[in-house]
Amino acid sequence: MRSFLYDALILRLTARWYAEVLERLPEDAVMLDVGIGTAGALLANAERVLQKRLRVTGIDIDGDYVERARRRLRDSSLAERAEVRLESVYDHRGGPYDAVYFSASFMLLPEPERALRHCRALLKPDGRMYFTQTIQQRPSRFMERLKPVLKRFTSIDFGQVTYAEAFKAQLDAADLALEEFTLLSQHGGRASCLAVAAPRD
Repeated sequence: MRSFLYDALILRLTARWYAEVLERLPEDAVMLDVGIGTAGALLANAERVLQKRLRVTGIDIDGDYVERARRRLRDSSLAERAEVRLESVYDHRGGPYDAVYFSASFMLLPEPERALRHCRALLKPDGRMYFTQTIQQRPSRFMERLKPVLKRFTSIDFGQVTYAEAFKAQLDAADLALEEFTLLSQHGGRASCLAVAAPRD
């Protein structure tokens, strides 16, 4: 039930985010999707994945999401191009990858800098990290209080409120250089943003 609710609340937004990231990937790229959820956003962009001959490994720590993702992928055109593992980002040992993608999952991590450093080591020499998420553009105690309440009512973790300067500071602390920070859409004091970062030499 929770996996269906996840798709109903989040999929329309994350599918658009996924499309933006896929447009930036080179052909034949190998990507790690951190927090793939039910794989709905990936499947919504299946045609682009096939056109670019991409390969995707998705990881998630939620067993319900992983079960639904595996079932959907098994019966899809991406059955040979995507796999999903029940695994924490901190335990993942795959790669090397052309891209590591955090689709609204970075703000859920208990140790974000540790995750960045770990994923940085999984990249190919010219690999990149991609992030799509909601950024709070000005301080909001209301949103800081609302997100935990939403989790209690929906059982879905919406993560912590993320501010641009704090996010950029986390990248910097992990020796990642921000190459792109694009505003995709804006809703009052919140913005959907896409960021691309590369390891510093």
